[in-house]
Amino acid sequence: MARLITPLLSFLLLTLASASTVQFEIVQNRDVRTAQLQRRSLVLQRRSLGRRAGTVTAELANAEVQGLYAANITIGTPPQSFGVQIDTGSSDLWVPSDAACAVATQLQNGCPNGQFVSSASSTFQDVGQGDFNISYVDGTGSTGDYFQDTMRIGGATLTNFEMGLATATTIGTGIMGIGYNSSEANISTGNGTEYANLPLAMVNQGVINSAAYSLWLNDLQATSGNVLFGGIDTAKYNGELTSINVYSTSRSRRVTSFTVAWTSLSATSSSGTDVLTASDFAEPAILDSGTTITLLPDEVCSKLFSELGASINNQLGAVIVPCDLAKNTGTINYAFGGPGGPTIKVQMSQLVLPLTTTTGQVPTYQNGQTVCQLGIQPAGQLPTLFGDTFLRSAYVVYDLENNQIALAQTNFNAKNSNIVSFASKGAAIPSATRASNELAVTQTASGNPRVGGATAAGTDAAATSGPTASGLNAASGFKTNAARSLQPFAWSKVVVLAVSVAFMGVGGLLL
Repeated sequence: MARLITPLLSFLLLTLASASTVQFEIVQNRDVRTAQLQRRSLVLQRRSLGRRAGTVTAELANAEVQGLYAANITIGTPPQSFGVQIDTGSSDLWVPSDAACAVATQLQNGCPNGQFVSSASSTFQDVGQGDFNISYVDGTGSTGDYFQDTMRIGGATLTNFEMGLATATTIGTGIMGIGYNSSEANISTGNGTEYANLPLAMVNQGVINSAAYSLWLNDLQATSGNVLFGGIDTAKYNGELTSINVYSTSRSRRVTSFTVAWTSLSATSSSGTDVLTASDFAEPAILDSGTTITLLPDEVCSKLFSELGASINNQLGAVIVPCDLAKNTGTINYAFGGPGGPTIKVQMSQLVLPLTTTTGQVPTYQNGQTVCQLGIQPAGQLPTLFGDTFLRSAYVVYDLENNQIALAQTNFNAKNSNIVSFASKGAAIPSATRASNELAVTQTASGNPRVGGATAAGTDAAATSGPTASGLNAASGFKTNAARSLQPFAWSKVVVLAVSVAFMGVGGLLL
């Protein structure tokens, strides 16, 4: 029997919260963070005038077969069990086939979280031979067929549910994409048709009322959070739940990713608050649980790093800060949709991530203070992406029916639950108020995140490349006593152990 993602690395299946919602617990897989950050660290190294860090990739293969947030599901009759990674930035649920997992040249570590044997399922139907094809910028990906079968998750059963079956893959764990079905792999690389992916299939088969779900990742140190299909949980957030629009791409005029209008960034510490963006700033930003760090425009990062005392270290391929910054009470504040929209405050404890070497050595500054990584990096030519270093601080409702996102400040480690279902298909997000006088943006990057630009639109909205901050009054409140120089050690043995970018969607990128 295939080894599944363990309870500490998986969604723990719960009973149905009500007749019209499905909820299950999500638990972080900390093993995958090494592999994910390695990809992003290489990006920073390539941007450092050709300097190389040697064998950063050396110890990362074992982590690559795991998922960051994963669900235990079953497929087929009789049921075959799988662990699959959840991803709001892609749209297909796919699993590896037994044939793909047997090819040692493709997968060093096999398929530890399940492999599908189609001949063992009496309800299996191949509905798209050769039509499934997901590729990633770094050359990884999966190809194979589309098939239909019975799928069970969180107490819900879907019959004749369409999925991808990877008959050739370089990724050993399946992915559960729950984004817009307009970004399904079949559209760009198959026969061009859309099908009812997981959120839509749940609606079509009467499991939930509306294609929507809520994501509560909980804090960085917590072992679990949850995802709730078809409803919200008012006990999981503080303050008001405010909804803002999701925007289409300028090329297709279709909504293909969770792009929202990010309109302000500020930093608050014991010494003051600084606004780091101009008054007319408006930037398309993609909210994506498949990205575990946050990528911001380079100019904004420059000012933010000055506030926090952060610096890009090209040998590590990381943005480094003293680990003591995690104890600071300051916050980074993200505003959306303009003055009437929601603001999410991210604590330093959610942004400071550990570093270590392959031999277990922890880098230090020359004064002996330990070195950590900041969970924010410059985007370069990539779109602005708000990953889990942002999303953990927010309670996020994804409403695919109405192209809306609702945001509120998360209630970390909440013990209670108060679930409210969407009343009907297309109903408004329960308990949410619409942002007033909302600013709009246009995403010029097409589909799920890929290399491209972005522009702002609307009465007062304009993309600003070089915002002038109001000053750095907050910087002294973030100050630590670490020296700026690192203690020398064997750089060729460096491996960064922290959160970075996970698998993205079709036509997306794997950093």
